[in-house]
Amino acid sequence: MNISIAIADSDKEYGRRLSETLQQYKDLTIHIYTNLDKFQRALREEHFDIVLFDPGFSDQKMEFPGVKLPLCLYSDGATGVGLYPETAKILKYQRISRLYKEMIREFADKVGYSANFDQSGNGVVLAVYSPIGGSGKTTVALAIAARLSSLGKKVLFFSLEALDSSFSLNVEEENGIISLVEASENENTNFELKLKGIVKNGWNGMQYVDGFHRFSDYDAVTDAEIRRVLELIRHCGLYEAVVIDLGSSLDKISKATLEYCDWIYIVEKPGALEQTKMKLFWQQAFVNVNCKKMARIYNFADHSAVYSETPGIPQSGRIRDYEKSSLTEILNSICKNNEISLDLFLKEQ
Repeated sequence: MNISIAIADSDKEYGRRLSETLQQYKDLTIHIYTNLDKFQRALREEHFDIVLFDPGFSDQKMEFPGVKLPLCLYSDGATGVGLYPETAKILKYQRISRLYKEMIREFADKVGYSANFDQSGNGVVLAVYSPIGGSGKTTVALAIAARLSSLGKKVLFFSLEALDSSFSLNVEEENGIISLVEASENENTNFELKLKGIVKNGWNGMQYVDGFHRFSDYDAVTDAEIRRVLELIRHCGLYEAVVIDLGSSLDKISKATLEYCDWIYIVEKPGALEQTKMKLFWQQAFVNVNCKKMARIYNFADHSAVYSETPGIPQSGRIRDYEKSSLTEILNSICKNNEISLDLFLKEQ
């Protein structure tokens, strides 16, 4: 989808900076107008999906015939804001990347949802799971996503744990998954644009969506809703790989994700109690049904580490114990030392 945008602002320098940054997004076509007469003529002769306008651009209230989404660029002390009480507003002087996201979200809600995606939707969905608490599952999931991204693959990462612990400590809280669930249920929302509006840039080039921040939100989401979100993400065709970090319980959300995904990485941790739990896990009927798409990753491995033996489920990684290293140092080391095999993903390419 290509979105045609007109910027109407008498501040030429601001218009230039805004245009240069927005043009980096391949789905946008930008037009700048610093003269009111030329802008009004363009409105009569051209088609624009979005108009970003300073309310002081004209002393009179402007009309936007045929424009899907007029957006008023408000700021402290701006004149003319009161002329547009019903028009959606967006803060003018803010980081342009944030302005872009807010604009795309507004447009996604405005233009409506269409299931006729242009992309092939052949992205691979990978889930990372462990029945063992403290197995380092989130670190492994991040390492897989980062490694795929370093190979030039377009990767989306997100957590479906009851409380997201991946990026949450370093970012502003945002209900990313909840926003996608709501978008998937709303026929008046364009899901692809909604996704583009909430993704963030993470470590090593991967992109991610914020997970759950409240137990109540997690409990309110159904397994059918999660499947629908995964289907829509895949069929948008924006990503070659989707990496999902799951909680340790095998609840409705985890089961729906594991059943839907293409490959499952099971993370193991050494220890007597841990291996007792793994032996019980391998005996579950769920494993028998899904074992052909499973692989094991041994975490915290050293010369004395002992893991369960499970015939028929291949090993795809052995990660040494990095002890007190920082998360960034661990991720860098795992990728540098090729401690996780990507054969499951690469065989799908």
